[in-house]
Amino acid sequence: MDRRMYDHRFTPIFNDCVQRYLSRPEVLAALSHTLTELAVQPFGNPRLQTHAVKRAQPDTFTSYVTNQGHRLIWRRVGKVAVLLLFGEHDAVYRRAERLRLEVDDTQNVLRVIDEDPETGRGLPYTKRRAEEGRLFMAWNDGELAAFGFDPQEVRVLRRLNTDSDLTSLDTHMRPEAWQSAMNLAMYGDPAGEPTAPIEEEPALVTEPAAPVDERLAEALSATRTSPEFVPVPADRLADWLAKPIEDWMVYLDPAQQDLVDQAYSGPARIRGGAGTGKTVIALHRARALARLGRKVLLTTYVRNLPEVYQQIFARFAPAERELVEFANVHRWALQYLHRHGSAIRVDPREAEKAWRTACGRVVTPTSPLKKAGLTSTYLWEEVDWVIRGRALPDLDSYLALARNGRGTRLSRELRSDVWRLATEYATELMNRGIGDFTDVLLRANDIALDSPREYDAVIVDEAQDLTDAGLRLLYALVGDQANGLLLVGDGQQSIYPGGFNLASIGVQVRGRSHVLTHNYRNTRQVYAVAQALVDGHAFDDGEDRPEPGLRSIEVSRTGAVPVVFAGRDEEGHDLALAAAIESAIKEGTGIGDLAVLVPTHRFARHYTDLIDSMGLPTQRLEDYDGNPSTLVKVGTYQRAKGLEFKRVFLPRLDADALSEHRARGEDVDAHTERLALVRRQLFVAMTRARDGLWLGWIDEPSSLLPNSVTARATTPATLG
Repeated sequence: MDRRMYDHRFTPIFNDCVQRYLSRPEVLAALSHTLTELAVQPFGNPRLQTHAVKRAQPDTFTSYVTNQGHRLIWRRVGKVAVLLLFGEHDAVYRRAERLRLEVDDTQNVLRVIDEDPETGRGLPYTKRRAEEGRLFMAWNDGELAAFGFDPQEVRVLRRLNTDSDLTSLDTHMRPEAWQSAMNLAMYGDPAGEPTAPIEEEPALVTEPAAPVDERLAEALSATRTSPEFVPVPADRLADWLAKPIEDWMVYLDPAQQDLVDQAYSGPARIRGGAGTGKTVIALHRARALARLGRKVLLTTYVRNLPEVYQQIFARFAPAERELVEFANVHRWALQYLHRHGSAIRVDPREAEKAWRTACGRVVTPTSPLKKAGLTSTYLWEEVDWVIRGRALPDLDSYLALARNGRGTRLSRELRSDVWRLATEYATELMNRGIGDFTDVLLRANDIALDSPREYDAVIVDEAQDLTDAGLRLLYALVGDQANGLLLVGDGQQSIYPGGFNLASIGVQVRGRSHVLTHNYRNTRQVYAVAQALVDGHAFDDGEDRPEPGLRSIEVSRTGAVPVVFAGRDEEGHDLALAAAIESAIKEGTGIGDLAVLVPTHRFARHYTDLIDSMGLPTQRLEDYDGNPSTLVKVGTYQRAKGLEFKRVFLPRLDADALSEHRARGEDVDAHTERLALVRRQLFVAMTRARDGLWLGWIDEPSSLLPNSVTARATTPATLG
């Protein structure tokens, strides 16, 4: 028998399976042991017990992971184990029947094909995954319908990724449907009792003989043309498994350790420019407090970041995982109200109708607000972020407000009309029996002030993006107790309108505030371009006076000068982007370390299609949770907040794509304020790049870009 060790190929679907267990280190430890045994002796190994999978493709096997019924499904291709699935026994068996390896003749690449048993239609898994979440991936739509879920419920369940996603729906689904879904997720059966397990073939004592599928083997060995299959040699498997999810998210400079261990007598704050390690300190601070037995809430405004942080924390601090809760502030507040029997029905569509109705009453063609050129979007931001977000009690308070973070000047008459608009909107919400997310924060704050404390510490990342209402709530959870509230953020990276003032909230951090000045992330060349963008543009950082745009930041890393490209049309621009991505891969950058960031969801869809057409798998940033993958990340500037990538590509930096032109009816001050917001969003996008940055536009560049950047642009005529 050939005793050569088996190498492994990690597939996107296998990585998605593993992500479900990142908060269960004991299961991952068992998986690590199984993979090691699989590399050394896949057959005839009493510690592994490998069986053939009856109804799957030939040469598909399952191996035991734990005695609690977890199974690893893999496909043999020569001396390579292609890892397909990992999870509970029946669920992975059912899914294995739908999967096959197939060579895509159109692009000569190997794909994992996921077949719909109802239609017989097969799609590459990387495309199918965009249509469904991970939680119920073992069942197709027909099977979910057979369990008693109605079509709308099937669509909702199909999008869920985690158990917490399902838990948050307890007040939004039929009670019996929600309970069935919970049973299905936990037990594999909607009735709550495990069904009779699918019968397995006897364990294989020797390696079964089988002719090698030369076509599959050839495609699998051509890793350049099959980026979905990550090669992990058997002799390096242990090193791969021991590697942290993202090195940069757990690396702590010794100079930062004092901030992690610092004892604070009350609320504290850590500020600093992009890439200075604020989030790293926040994560290590959470671990340090948890080690002391403290219960910690780490929260942020950005919706996709808590899951990223949770997965990373579970890897580098598994022993402290149970004492640290990660949550988006709005989702947490909804659950908090539910726990206290004071839930609010939030219906964004009805809230939007309420807003339109209120505007129809107040913003008439002859009203001062209309004549002043204030758009509906600007008025919504004023009402939601300033009046309601700061919980202003009356018109006099609004008239006296400095309105930090808002550049458009509003006269007394205009403020009076905006206040009337806010009042009409609140009345409409009440008449419809609903609330919006600001109502959730305000009510949760009222309850927190009169309830026993549930947390010993609250750490707020990206604090600059919260409204007063959000900060008041989080402050109410811990008050002024020692080592209680820690605010982490940077006003220069604020990507939402509004602003706050700590003194007005009653949060005092004097003597407990630190400013970080060493950039660990970017190269000097990347940071210089980003800094030039904001130089001369002051920003609000929650203090009494604005901060200057040019900051004293030390950057020690060096690298390549960012590439700047001016295209004549969309086709030429996109071809240049595609060539830049291919060049980065050839130079050795991992596919999963590339990100294409754009201003809108429409452009995200466009560039997802473009990269897919190149034969490269993609992942939308809203689906990214911090785990390494072989997928090019694509998303908006807002979704990139708090993340980083080795190379970042920023296409369509032209006036049209950035909606730079003054809109019809938009006044000059509102237009200037909107452009300032876009500038900060671009700054955030640029500073996501660790090693390399690509900037492109069509025809003329955005006026937001500094001349020092646009003057270096290459054009089709000057290329190669």
